[in-house]
Amino acid sequence: MILWTIQPERVYQTLLQSGQYICDPGQLAMPDLIPYYDWLAAEMTQRIGPPPDGVRYPVWAWHTIDGKRSRPAIGHTRWGIGRGYKMICLAIEVPDDRVLLSDFDSWSIILNDGLITWTEQEDNALEAHYRSLSPENQHKMKRENWQRVFDTTLLHNAWCSRGQTIQATFWVLTSDMIRDVKHFTVRGRH
Repeated sequence: MILWTIQPERVYQTLLQSGQYICDPGQLAMPDLIPYYDWLAAEMTQRIGPPPDGVRYPVWAWHTIDGKRSRPAIGHTRWGIGRGYKMICLAIEVPDDRVLLSDFDSWSIILNDGLITWTEQEDNALEAHYRSLSPENQHKMKRENWQRVFDTTLLHNAWCSRGQTIQATFWVLTSDMIRDVKHFTVRGRH
């Protein structure tokens, strides 16, 4: 499948020099999110197979943005990347069986340690049930609920939007996956 990954220019240089890029855990911008990345890595192991030796976390890419299967808009600042920063957008082709797709909005709920719900009524019922559980059972309930992040079918209502923006994770980015390269400099706020 064709995906798009936006990375710092140094990632492209690594690809050219070594032929591959893997996520460097030391470069994680928000270390407090490690438990959620660990959970996702465990899900990837179950769903697409274990990571190669030396790989702990996935490479991230976009499958769909705002309902479109096309290269994301580039050049704007996002997630703390500053103006003037040298970046690349790579169009890549990754075998389907080596990719795990997930809903970006639902992933944001996981990163906020919440429960994924499709309606306000369901949210109220799940929250009430969650609060009635022991801490151990709350943990178990969350992990089961988070499986919903992998539902990427389109749903849009007053409470949630699902399937509009779909992210992709895979273990290793190799130079033979590259189909197109766009270099850009971050120019301002998105």
